[in-house]
Amino acid sequence: MKSIAKKNVVLIGFMGTGKTEVGKLLAVALNRRLVDTDEQIEAAEGRTINEIFASDGEVYFRRKEAEVIADLCRQTGLVLSTGGGCVINLENVRNLRENGYVIWLDATIEELKRRLAGDNKRPLLAKNKDFTALYRQRAELYRQAAHVRIDTTGKSPLAVSEEIIAFLQKDA
Repeated sequence: MKSIAKKNVVLIGFMGTGKTEVGKLLAVALNRRLVDTDEQIEAAEGRTINEIFASDGEVYFRRKEAEVIADLCRQTGLVLSTGGGCVINLENVRNLRENGYVIWLDATIEELKRRLAGDNKRPLLAKNKDFTALYRQRAELYRQAAHVRIDTTGKSPLAVSEEIIAFLQKDA
């Protein structure tokens, strides 16, 4: 895995693709620290993502997200689990690609809807946004940002993490 030795392993993708769970497994397998950008924002702000969206809006949240990503990209050897909308900001994409190996976790819309059924912790789901339209809007951004795409449909987080590790070893 020499090619990623001084880089972060970055997980991007739509909500529900498994970034957090896969990230936990990858961090253990690669002996790296996992950093979830949403958790970093919540810790810095002292409130949840939902609270940030409700009181200050998405624009404020995206600005904080960009600050956290820029800071994390100055570090190396991390597994980064990003928020689903981080690719909206092209500066985020530039930072993540320059300082990491970006892996797009993807799944079918049907699978994502199944995984997210009943989830009320995600502000963009709570706003009754058109789920399919939001996915399609972001899919091209994920494609452009990623070095590789991994389909998580019907796979356990362990199977996905093993697939990523095999890919990284092959790429070494």
